[in-house]
Amino acid sequence: MVLEGFAVNQVSKTYMDEKQRPFQVLRDVSFSWSAGENIAVLGESGSGKSTLARLLIGIEKPNSGTITWNGEDITRWKASTWREKRSHIQAVFQDASGTLNPARSVYHNVEEALRNLTQLDKRQRRTRIDELMELTHMDSHLLQIPVRQLSGGEQRRLSLLRALSIHPQFLVLDEVTSGLDLLSADAVLQVLERYHEEFGCAYLLITHDRQTAYRISSRILELNQGVFVREAVRTEST
Repeated sequence: MVLEGFAVNQVSKTYMDEKQRPFQVLRDVSFSWSAGENIAVLGESGSGKSTLARLLIGIEKPNSGTITWNGEDITRWKASTWREKRSHIQAVFQDASGTLNPARSVYHNVEEALRNLTQLDKRQRRTRIDELMELTHMDSHLLQIPVRQLSGGEQRRLSLLRALSIHPQFLVLDEVTSGLDLLSADAVLQVLERYHEEFGCAYLLITHDRQTAYRISSRILELNQGVFVREAVRTEST
């Protein structure tokens, strides 16, 4: 029976330093991530967690091991295949500038993703954007202003809104609350909680913050120096 979701098996990733000496970032990492499941990869800076995020969404490939999604080996996918899968697999990174066009309006940034990755017509796209603006507690007047005029917290929420607008099955979240003030971070987490409850999207949360990991995720994998050292399951008391 094929797992509906991701299966990471014995994955390793090695880079070369400036003196062309190899250093291993991930070593024989294995785990599964099922549809509808929220899990967290918890680790300090340099633990390899952001590298893992890039491997899961195809930005990089492992040196060894396999990563499958619904039984398909994603390391063999071509760019055209990834474009087809983007409606199912999305990611949000700490630096939102890589996915947003700062000169274009908030509306354009979200509408472009819907136009490219969904079959919604213009009216349906506008309706979905309005619904998500309400869900993310972003004022509708922001739709017409350039992204560069948004605060850092607003840009992070916009990047999240853009990813969620596609209604993905799986969403990789790389340090999405890092660097935000407490109110902005809480706003992002509330959006994730409400969206998961309504649509069942599966999250993989990459974070260094233990409290955030346990708030959002039912299963927490601790990564240290490229190796999983502990797995915990959230209970009502944790």
